[in-house]
Amino acid sequence: MGDHRTNPYLPVPGDVSDEDRLAALDDYDILDTPPEESFDGIAQLAALACDAPTALVSLVAGDRQWFKARIGFPLCQTDLSRSVCAHALAESDLLVVPDLAADPRTRHNPLVTGAPHIRFYAGAPLRAEDGHVLGSLCVIDTEPRPEGLTGRQAGMLRGLAQQVMALMALRRSLGDRDDAMARRQHLARRLGQAHARLRISEAHWRGLFDRLTEGLIIGEVVRDDAGQAHDWRYLEVNPAWGELVGIEHTSVAGRTIREVFPGIEDAWVQEFIRVAETGEPATFTRQVGSLDRWYEGRAFSLEGDRFAALFLEVTARVQADIRRNALLEIGDQLRNLTTPEDMTSRASAIVGRALGATRVGFGQLDREGEHVTIGPDWTAPSMTSIAGCHRFEDYGDIRMGLLLGKPLVIHDVLSDSRTADDLARWQRADIRSLVNIPIQEHGRTVAVFLVHDTRPRIWNAETIAFLRNVADRLTSSVARLKAEADQRLVNQELSHRMKNMLAMVQAIAARTLREVAEQDVVTTFRDRLLALSQAHDVLLQTSRAPAFLREVVEGVLRQTGQMPRISLSGPAVMLGPRATLSVSLLLHELTTNATKYGALSVEGGQVVVGWRIDPGTRELVFTCEESGGPTVLEPTRKGFGSRLIQAGLTGTGGVVLRYLPSGFRAEMRADFEQLQIS
Repeated sequence: MGDHRTNPYLPVPGDVSDEDRLAALDDYDILDTPPEESFDGIAQLAALACDAPTALVSLVAGDRQWFKARIGFPLCQTDLSRSVCAHALAESDLLVVPDLAADPRTRHNPLVTGAPHIRFYAGAPLRAEDGHVLGSLCVIDTEPRPEGLTGRQAGMLRGLAQQVMALMALRRSLGDRDDAMARRQHLARRLGQAHARLRISEAHWRGLFDRLTEGLIIGEVVRDDAGQAHDWRYLEVNPAWGELVGIEHTSVAGRTIREVFPGIEDAWVQEFIRVAETGEPATFTRQVGSLDRWYEGRAFSLEGDRFAALFLEVTARVQADIRRNALLEIGDQLRNLTTPEDMTSRASAIVGRALGATRVGFGQLDREGEHVTIGPDWTAPSMTSIAGCHRFEDYGDIRMGLLLGKPLVIHDVLSDSRTADDLARWQRADIRSLVNIPIQEHGRTVAVFLVHDTRPRIWNAETIAFLRNVADRLTSSVARLKAEADQRLVNQELSHRMKNMLAMVQAIAARTLREVAEQDVVTTFRDRLLALSQAHDVLLQTSRAPAFLREVVEGVLRQTGQMPRISLSGPAVMLGPRATLSVSLLLHELTTNATKYGALSVEGGQVVVGWRIDPGTRELVFTCEESGGPTVLEPTRKGFGSRLIQAGLTGTGGVVLRYLPSGFRAEMRADFEQLQIS
């Protein structure tokens, strides 16, 4: 096809490229469609009516003319340089050209100058509803017709052109209908497929919903007339929910949580309301008190006032954590208590709170094992104490197992054969379930650790093991107290004998050295014996073989009578027995020198004794610093006292002595771990 813009002798009318006309043509969606009998019939009628060998239904596009129907014409389309119909676009009525070879618009047309050598043209415009001419219904002859068309022929050609437009409009409407029907059918197929997928998806999710091992709640907030949220109702729960809470899951839809669980903790209500109102998800680990079960999960908001919650029961894990923490707390408490009564009282309170029991206590058995004397017991609020003496036989057949070292475990006194015949005493004591853990010495039960509850209760193996552990710790701690008491008694006896021995040594030395002219030497020897005695007192007075450094320092300094003028500074440090004696003798020598020659020899002098742990070397740094005393000089003669000071804390040196104008200063270093074990 040629391009009309490059044709030098056949200018194409501007209407051809009008965008609105081309859009109107496109709206009919007819170009390049197959032949149709209805259009071919109109073309045949036009040829017959006008007695012409050729008739065309011609549509003029932007780059060509295309024939929807053609009679007596070999081509289905031509380029615009060959188009006569393009000139009909500007006509308001028929375009009749009697002799194409003579008309200046067409005389150079290749279809005129060459085959098929057309000479006559008459075309009726194909006018759309909006007035745009889309083409023409035309008749063509190879002979000129100076007379053109008769009036009758012209009228028939106009009428047939109107029929062409009517057919095109009908065809478009049918096409729109077919397209709409096709779209509806397509949408129907897609909708059916979507419904099928939805059914499959619903079946999948329903199966998943029902198979979940976690409990799943879908709930909705309940509001009062003022719009305030005060509760929430179950919309749906899965079967696992029922298994986790012990309620048939089909029975709760539409009911509120307070209806399902009367007395439920407010936190279960308020937290889920908050999730629905704020859209903020929340995780929770919380107990339902009426079920005595713990649950852990996550709640998240849905549309509107709805929410969902997914959860698991974690009772065993939470209770294990509670028991472990209770054991740690008991260990910490027992370590610092000094009487059996305090130990049993504190442990009972911790166990009672950890297990949610109503009474916990500790009882001693008499020698025959017929009576138990319960000491001060821990009780929950509103519960009464049962402290005092009780006879086992008054409470049923419970004695023999305890005497054999077996725990007494009763889940419900009403149904247990050992207690069912003696319910009155159990009821008066408000005991419905209990555990008694026997405590034995040398194979004989001497005490029981008892736990009571006012409700029927399943005491599982983990709880029994926990109570055994507590009982063992109590027994060990009480035994430790007894051993320490025995040790103190032995220490007191050793201290008494040591003092007697040192007094005898002192008496012998005094008698032997009575004639010695230098009595200062005798006094120094006596003071050293006294310092040694004091160090032994510190060691023997503590419940452990090691001693705290502050106790050692204070014990030595009290002998000087100068405590108000001596300052102490340092952390709590434990010394071994050998280091304790060494520090006592060293400090005795230092304070003796200060009293004779240094700061304590004059009024207003001060001594600061300090110690610290060097973090870099892990050494104990012990210092003694004088101030406000006379000027001191380094001694020229090294006596026993000087050699003792130079030996240091462990006898291996590490001593720096400074005789400064401001006063004497001593610094001693020794490996801290060595001081603790020596």
